[in-house]
Amino acid sequence: MRKILCLAVTSVVLLVSPVLASNMQSIGKDRVNVRSKPNLKSEVVFKAFLGYPIQIERQKNNWVYFTDWKNNNGWVYKPLVSRTQTAMVLVEDANIRKGPSLRRPIVMQASKGEIYKIFDEKGKWVKIGYYLENEAIGWIRQDLVWGD
Repeated sequence: MRKILCLAVTSVVLLVSPVLASNMQSIGKDRVNVRSKPNLKSEVVFKAFLGYPIQIERQKNNWVYFTDWKNNNGWVYKPLVSRTQTAMVLVEDANIRKGPSLRRPIVMQASKGEIYKIFDEKGKWVKIGYYLENEAIGWIRQDLVWGD
């Protein structure tokens, strides 16, 4: 009975995990109109730039409704959204380290508002790097970024 229960729980986790992980995405083009409603005639609330991390809340037809790190929200035409996960730095200066530990050497510093592509996660650390170059830089503490 215990084996069946463990198998059932594992199956549910495997089925739900991709859905939960996929709600974090990013804007896939530069200067994308974020609208108040899911249509081209609605008001443009703001413009989002390439790599802008978003959390998808729901979809309607070919539009996605999202929330960002400041709790701003709006609608974006779905083809303009990328499944690439990105992270925005939330603090003035954040150390990026060679590995996922405070004991690892600092390779560079990131500044508030900078956006990086997410390459991996390990515990409370996120491996980040350059978006366009698709090049990893190092590891940053998860609590210093939004989007993972």
